Parts: sequence; structure tokens; C-alpha cells
Amino acid sequence: MQAHYPLDGLTTLGTQAKADYFAEASTLDELEGLLAEATANDWPVHFLGAGANTIAMSHVKGLVIKIAFKGYEVAAAPNGDVLVKCGAGEIFDDIVRRTLQAGLGGLENLSAIPGTVGGAVVQNIGAYGVELAERLASITVYDRAQKVVRVLSVEECDFRYRHSIMKTEAGQSFVVLSATLRLPSVWTAVTGYKDLEMELEARGLTPSTVTASELSEIVRTVRARKLPDPKVLGNAGSFFTNPIISKVHWHELLTDHPSLVYYRLGGGRMKLAAAWLIEAAGYKGHVSGMVGVYDHHALILVNRGGATGEAVLALAEEIIQAVKKRFGVTLVMEPVILG
Repeated sequence: MQAHYPLDGLTTLGTQAKADYFAEASTLDELEGLLAEATANDWPVHFLGAGANTIAMSHVKGLVIKIAFKGYEVAAAPNGDVLVKCGAGEIFDDIVRRTLQAGLGGLENLSAIPGTVGGAVVQNIGAYGVELAERLASITVYDRAQKVVRVLSVEECDFRYRHSIMKTEAGQSFVVLSATLRLPSVWTAVTGYKDLEMELEARGLTPSTVTASELSEIVRTVRARKLPDPKVLGNAGSFFTNPIISKVHWHELLTDHPSLVYYRLGGGRMKLAAAWLIEAAGYKGHVSGMVGVYDHHALILVNRGGATGEAVLALAEEIIQAVKKRFGVTLVMEPVILG
């Protein structure tokens, strides 16, 4: 365990931050020992993966534990699907590459999403028509309240759009240790997005001829065009979730804003493109000191160098208020706050 530990290089946003205490846990014994010490000293505890969806404040009180559980095991499911159990500390994109190299499709649409397996589970990451929940069999967690290891089914995880039980009061004591993926025995390409379809056509491919590995490379190409590399320009990925509104509200907005970008959902609901709302509110490319909005994608807030978490949150709040004032829609931030 280290005191007064700088966190700048441990998040993809790269905000200037320092934790009272910092340690890594790669085994259950290490995790339990660190939690016991935090309890004995009455320290708040924060968990960190690869820091891909995290905003670290200038002073992070208490103990930051980096989850470093490793592991990669492949087994066959009774129905012919393939089960891949991986540690929460594994880099998720490494798992995507390893499964594809083994000839296993299913994760290709989630290619190039930064972060760890644990973080991916907590956020229920999704991209280009696939959510992680669709590829999960179960997860293993440590229940801090009961001090036991539990295996949760997909149903028990309460997965929804960018949501899991770990983001609720009921699951706030859970620490993800590993995830067991379920990859389909019969693979089918998911390509129902304009950007993917255009790239397929440009390469002379179709949904029936493209391979999982080729689709992964297409996803990587499309993402690289839109999203900045965190190693070059600090960012936490998509900063806001796409808001879901009623059909009545959607119709009112569409009347005033015919170019509104939206997606139809069931139950009389509509999902709006947060990026469109932010751009329409005038914030695409906006600069505020050391933070700003990426000029190629309004959903990305960037660290222009030396920014603090407080400055990032100030800009985020400014954007939230501007969008709410113009459209009557309240944006919700995706990143976890360490503070």
C-alpha cells in the first residue's frame, strides 16, 4: 500500500489527482486484507480497473484498490456454445482479440472499447448493436457486506442500457472478480448500423460474407475515425448516456427539430442521440480552459492537458444545463467519479 499516490496515469482521462492510499489486489486474500485495513481505519474505499470510465478528483479520500484479477479459461457449454471465464482485471479488448484468434465470434462489435472486464460488466458496455449482457453467462463477485464469494446469473445482474446491479444500492457491496462469457456456437454478423454497412460495402463485403475477425477490424476502423486515442488526448469515452424519453415528448421535439436523431424502442419510448443534442446546443468543439468537447464527436469530453476532475465536471454540468434548457432533456453522465 502506498500513501499520497498520484492517479494521473491510471485513468484514460488523465486528470490531475492524488489518492490518500493506493494498492492493487490480484487475489481474493489480498482484496480481503485491504478491505479489512480500510474498515479498521474507517477509510472510504474506491475501486479502479483500467480507469477508462473514471473521473478522478484532485483529492481522492481513503483507499483506491486497483482490481488486478487475471485468468482466461475456455470450456464447452452443453448446448455447444463456448464459455470463456476471464478475470476482472483482464483488459477487455485483449479478451476480444484472444477469442477472435481462437476462431470464436461474438465479441467483435465490442472491439477497441477501453477498460477491464470488470468495468465492462459494471457498465454493461455496448456498441454497434451488441451489449455485453447478451454475451454473458454469469459473473463472480465478492460480497463485501456478507464477506462471501457469489456467482450471479445474468438475470440477477439486472442488466439494462449502461446499467447493472453493481450500480444500485442492492449491489454496491459487490466487487466483480471474474466474468464468464457465452459465445455462440453458430455465429451471425451484427451489422445493422450505417457506419458498419458503409465500411462493409467499401470493402466488397456483405453481412453473409464477412468474418468475425473482419468485422472486428471494421469496428476498429470506424471507432478510430470518431474517437480520440486516450494515449494522445485524454478522454473517458462516451461521457453521457443516450437519454430515453416518451413518445409524446419525442413528437414535441421532432416538431421543433426535424433533424433530431433518435432510435425507436419498445413500450412507447424513444432513445435520443446525446451527441446530437450536445452539438445542437452549440458545444461540439467547445473549449473551457484545459477541458473541452472533442471537435469530431460531441459525446466526448477531453483533457487538453493538466485538467482536474473538478474542471471536467464543471463543463459537464454546463452542458447538462444547456441541453435541458433547450430540449427539456436531462443528460446523465456515464463515468464513475473517484473523490
